[in-house]
Order: sequence, then structure tokens, then C-alpha cells
Amino acid sequence: MKLRYLSLILVLIFSAVLFISCGSNKKPKLKIDTKPISIKKFDTPPGADPSVPADKGGAGFTGEGWETKSNYNLTGDSNAVKGGTFTMSILDFPSTLRTKGKDANTVFNFMMDNMMYESLLGLDPVTEEYIPGLATHWKISADHMQFWFRINPDARWADGKPVTAEDVVATWKLEVDPGILQAYDNILFGSYEQPVAESKYIVSVKSKQLNWRQFLYFIGLKIMPAHYIGNITGKDYLEKYQFEFIPGSGPYAVLKEDINKGQSVTIRRRSDYWGEKERFNIGLNNFDLVKFDVVSDESLAFEKFKKGDLDFLYVSRASWWEERFKFDEVDRGLILKRRVYNEYPEGVSGVCFNMRKPPFNDIRLRKAVAFLYDREKYIEKLMYNAYLPVYSFYPGTQYENPNNPKIHFNMDSAKALLADAGWKDKNSDGYLVKDGKIFELDLPFDNPGQEKYLTVFQEDLKMAGIKLNLKQIQPETNFKLGNERNFTILLAAWGGLRVPNPESSEKSNTADEPNTTNWPGIKDKKIDELCDQYNITFDQKERVKIIRQIDSIACSYYGYAFGWYAPYQRFVYHNKFGYPQSILTKLDDFLVVPYLWYFDPEKAAEYEAAKTDKSKKLDKGVEDNKYWINLKEKTESSGK
Repeated sequence: MKLRYLSLILVLIFSAVLFISCGSNKKPKLKIDTKPISIKKFDTPPGADPSVPADKGGAGFTGEGWETKSNYNLTGDSNAVKGGTFTMSILDFPSTLRTKGKDANTVFNFMMDNMMYESLLGLDPVTEEYIPGLATHWKISADHMQFWFRINPDARWADGKPVTAEDVVATWKLEVDPGILQAYDNILFGSYEQPVAESKYIVSVKSKQLNWRQFLYFIGLKIMPAHYIGNITGKDYLEKYQFEFIPGSGPYAVLKEDINKGQSVTIRRRSDYWGEKERFNIGLNNFDLVKFDVVSDESLAFEKFKKGDLDFLYVSRASWWEERFKFDEVDRGLILKRRVYNEYPEGVSGVCFNMRKPPFNDIRLRKAVAFLYDREKYIEKLMYNAYLPVYSFYPGTQYENPNNPKIHFNMDSAKALLADAGWKDKNSDGYLVKDGKIFELDLPFDNPGQEKYLTVFQEDLKMAGIKLNLKQIQPETNFKLGNERNFTILLAAWGGLRVPNPESSEKSNTADEPNTTNWPGIKDKKIDELCDQYNITFDQKERVKIIRQIDSIACSYYGYAFGWYAPYQRFVYHNKFGYPQSILTKLDDFLVVPYLWYFDPEKAAEYEAAKTDKSKKLDKGVEDNKYWINLKEKTESSGK
């Protein structure tokens, strides 16, 4: 889990035709070759190795006793066409191009990981049931402690070599190597015994613990080629591939000449991708070229977008959404505004109290300050009513407990709690005094946009007799203060998880350990028991009940003065792209756009004509897309 600012580090932008500079501004710009590429070095015959028998996963494998799925929902648009280019803007050039190990946990690396590498299985985009990926079949032991996978004999690495069980083993070994300097991955994949290549195409793995998430986590492991990583240490991997990509089995690849350090990275669609016609890829991976350009300023990105240099812009601010897009191209439908409501999980946000030390080791003072955090006023007066208040550690999801306490601004309640805690008297400046000291708090913040509502918070606290000092700091400093528990009060905004893991933010053993997301310091024996129960509960409905219990207990500690969240993804784009009816997937944010959308030649032609003829208008469609919300309501009403 990471702070929300990390998950907003990318601003997506698209371009139908991409150019690069070849020198000074006076020199002409050269058009990039956007054709799909091949980096194949080994010409491996298609199909299974004839030396591998059917019962070992070779040709003729029947799958008897195994699971698979062939009739599942499509993620992409079946009408999608291949071609065109796609440009994404990042605020900074990444500190590494590796997708594993130290410093690889960024949105950029996550995107590259999804486009270049593949996992053993995927999930149905609607039902979330397991579907094939690199593996065609899978099997789970009766005690849920061992898993088997049959690798698709057609699967190939970009260099032409076949994907085999040994690749899974080598990838696991890299993940648990302390030399990659990624403790979380070491711990996570260290909860499995070393996988076993039972044959060229069949791999098995045993879990060291009974936990329903173990199968889910293992199938999400992005597999890498053993002939690249099999004979190097984690330390060597960090050094050798700091700014170099290892070929994957996925639909895209990167050429060395397309890495312009500090400026951009270009990724190209492969012409010989093994999974091109697999059902799970229908309508996906359409752009021939995707370029990541460094644009360090959001305002500059907006200007580039407005001029048409950039085609897609994620809008992170409500004020921008309401005020900046009032120009001709928006009115005529050349630029479209969209808010997509889906089930993307939002995390907890707000003002975090350090419950480990005074003054917020006193729940009365935590509640008092929470009563003074006037979210409704901020949302209405400063944010165009664009957000919803958070009342849960799992806001807007099925895991939110509807009976959680609903804290609203109440000066009288705050003052009563302060008085009850011994803060009754005020000095000549109007600040509360106790034992010769005033009630004073230092609140760092890392985003200039936060100052507008924090100033109001500061004023309301002063009315209650609390002095609040505001100081702007760097995002990484804010994150460090929280991780090291070196704060009294701190702003936090966490991204949500598709699959809740309460242990990371609510279990007692994470309260005092640094570098966990349990910033408030929640410790509760009942939560600990429920976490253990949750881990071994294989029924989804029962897991929802358990998480709701955990949510209720955690909220009763008032470790946060909760903030707000957007129940949608909000962006603008030039009207020349196609996509599924849903625009985005059920559980993802806007970062899926690069491999979900496609360049639509017909829309592009109409767009270009409207650019020339100012009297032309394009179909603007509906601004709010609620495909996933409507589908959920329809499913629930039908009882399915």
C-alpha cells in the first residue's frame, strides 16, 4: 500500500502521431517508426515439446482433475483495432527501470510490469473468478496448502524461447533473495516453499501457512525468464538491470535505443506475441507504440493537452475540473470530460493521530479534533461537492461497516471533550492551557493544494483553543515521518486494495514496527483474532462479515479524523479513441487505459475534420459513466 500521491504520479496523455526532436528547435522533427517489432533470437517450433508426455503437461494433456475456464467475460472491446500511438506523461524519470526489487514500487514500473510480463492466471473482469494466463490449468489440494499449474506450451518469451516451469522457480528465487532489497516481497514469497518443476510444463508450490490469499498472491507473480535471472544474485540483478529491461512474455518490449534517460521511455507492441489470439487478450494491447514522456509540471501538462500535443489528462483537482475546461474544443466535443464510476477500492484518508504518545494517547482528544475537522464545509465550499466523506477503513466498498460512527463538525462536542480531558482554561491569546503549556500542534503537509482547507481547519481549532502550526514539506518527508512514527498529527491518504489485508494496517504487531501502514498505532486483541480468522476463511461472504467487524473496531479508536474520497475516476481526452462500454475495468483506475483503449480511425477522421471546420460538433456522449454501478445494482436485484 502506498500514499495516494504515489498513485497519482502519472498523468496519462495520448498522441495519434508521435514525434521526437533530433536536435535544436530549429531542426526538423522526425517521425518515429511505429510498426510492431520483433526481438526474437530463437526460432522455437510452435506447440509443445514432443518429448514431454501428455500426463506431464505436453500435447494431448486432458486436464482431468484440474480446473480451467474457457467461457469467461472479456476485458477489452471485441471491436478494437490495432495501431496508433499512445503517450503517457510522468512527473519524473524513474530511479530504476527494473520491475522488481529496490525502488521498483512506482506507478511507472507497475505499468511496465503489466505490459511486458505475465502471471500464471488472471481474473474474470466481472465475476473475479480465475481464468487462464501463462497457465492453461490449475489445481488446489484439498487442504489448500499446495498448488499446481500447467504452463501453456505455446507460451514464448519475446526472444523466442519457450516459457517453462523453471522460469517460475527462478522468479520465486529472485523474489526471496534479500539482495533485491525489497523486504515486503521477501516476506510475501518467503511464505511459500521453493516451487518444484515437476516437468517442463507443470510446476507446483507449497504454502507454509494456511491462508486463502496464498493462491491469489502466487498467481499474481509476474514471471521472468530463467535464462536471464536464473544464475545471478539479487545484488547482481539490481546492478545489471537498473536501467535495462529483461524481455518478457507479454505483448510489449523495449529497445535500448528507446530509453532516453531522464527524458522518456518508449515501449513497442510485439509482432510475434504468443498470446495475441488468446481469449483473455481479445480487445487488449492495441497501440503499436506507447511513450512515457517526462513532464514535471501539471500545469504544463494541461497546456500541452489544451493545445492538442497531449491527448489524455487525468484531472486530480475538483477546481480544475470545474474551471479549466471551458473552451471551444470542449463545447464542440473535440475534448470529452468523463467521470467513470466503478468499484476501484479507495483507501482510508484524513488526519492521522499518533496514539502512541501525548496528547493523542487520549481518545477524548482524538475525538475532539475529529469534531473540528469540518469535511462537509471543505467539500461544499472548496471542492465543488465533488467528493464523499470517509467513514471507514474501506470506504465505498462492500467491506465498509454501515454502522460505523459518523463524525460531523460539532464545536460544542469538541469543547466538552477537551474540558473533560482537563483542557478548560484559556490564556490571553485564546489558547487552551494545561500544566503551564498551551495545546499546540504541528501539522506538516506535502501538497500546496491542501493549504486552502487546512487554513480553515486551523481557524476552527483556534476557536476551540488549539493552536495549529502548518508547515509545507516534501512528500517523501511526510511519508518518512509516518513510517518512522515521528509525528503527533499527520495527513495521510492511502490507496485501497482489491483484496483487503487488515494485517498490514490494523493488526497489533504492525503498530510499533516501522514501515507499516498502521500509522495511528492500533492495537486490539479482538482485531488480531479476527485477522487470524479472516486468513483461514475460504467463503467470501463470511470474509466480508469479518472485515466489517474489524472495520467497526478500528474506527472506534478514532485513529483518524477521516477525510474524503472520489467514487469515480475523472479525466479528459481528445475524442479519437475507442474503448469498452465501461471505459475502465471494474476494479482499476485510469492506469489501465494504455492497454484497454485503442485508436479509432473513424473518430480520428471526424476529430481532424472538426479541428479544421470550427462549425462542426462531435457527439459528446454522457459525462458520467456508471456502467459498473448499474451492473452491480442489476446483479444484486436479480439475486445472482
